[in-house]
Amino acid sequence: MNISSNNMQLPREIVVRAWQQTLEADPVSDEENFFDAGGNSILLVEFQRRISDELDFKIPLREIFRDPTVAGLSGRIAALAAKGCPPVTGHASNQALNLYCLPYAGCSARVYDVWQAGLPDSINVVPLELPGRGSRCTDPPLDTLPELLRDLTRGVNAEARAPYAVFGHSFGAIIAYELTRYVVSQGYPGPQSLIVSACRAPHLATPEEAIFDRSDEDFKRGLRKVGGTPEELLENDELMELYIPVIRADYTILDNYRRDPVQDVNCPILGLYGDADSDADKSAMSAWDAYTSGSFSLEPIKGDHFFLDDATEHVIQRVGAHLNDHVADSASTTG
Repeated sequence: MNISSNNMQLPREIVVRAWQQTLEADPVSDEENFFDAGGNSILLVEFQRRISDELDFKIPLREIFRDPTVAGLSGRIAALAAKGCPPVTGHASNQALNLYCLPYAGCSARVYDVWQAGLPDSINVVPLELPGRGSRCTDPPLDTLPELLRDLTRGVNAEARAPYAVFGHSFGAIIAYELTRYVVSQGYPGPQSLIVSACRAPHLATPEEAIFDRSDEDFKRGLRKVGGTPEELLENDELMELYIPVIRADYTILDNYRRDPVQDVNCPILGLYGDADSDADKSAMSAWDAYTSGSFSLEPIKGDHFFLDDATEHVIQRVGAHLNDHVADSASTTG
């Protein structure tokens, strides 16, 4: 489909149609923000796919993220068409990389919103929001791994054969590992890289002491011991009434998690660990080496278990460098 940059009606029709199909509602105006209208990171990928299906090129997620309005996207489509964007061919060398990001227990994937600006244009950051938090706060949290994997897979654009990588921090790293295995089990290509942060290798990840089935008060005491939950949140009974079901669902999955034997993800793995983390330390993180027949690298980050929040720029830098090296290597061998 050829689109003249002087013909704005056709791009607008494409965006509005994709908006209606994705959100099941009409945009209030051409200036309405996709996320304010009910969109989230999972629906964003669907929105991208519906737009791209009507074009002869793929509009990058970064372009949608920059101005997620009908007016803004219509202009971006016309501008991209005018540049003669290449068609979507399904080959990794011609597509940007989708980086799917999973948060730690109880956290919203919005923690990754700032990543987009810190990574190259060739990487599309796609935060995968778990039910019960952030833009999906009205969805009931899921407390079984199979249910959660089926839910999250809807946000992974694997059917387009687009190259992708997966990042997860702490609890999110276990979900990232299991998600890559699940996507492959459904017949789709595996990731070009798995990046695991502040998390023991799967066979070591199950906590020694379960807290998921404790009373609310004992559960809060367990959260204090684990760390990472702000004290002002733990002290606010009204907030904790909303928060406990979400984080309890995550810990139900984690406390009951079992992974044996080791299974190869067949892609490079990068491990990041806090140099002051006494739980997921260098030794525990080194065990991830057994989970790939590809390359494995392990790098320290200054900080404790939650260095993701305190050393964000350093983490983004290391992730970007790793993906640049390994994705470039993969493209050169497959292109």
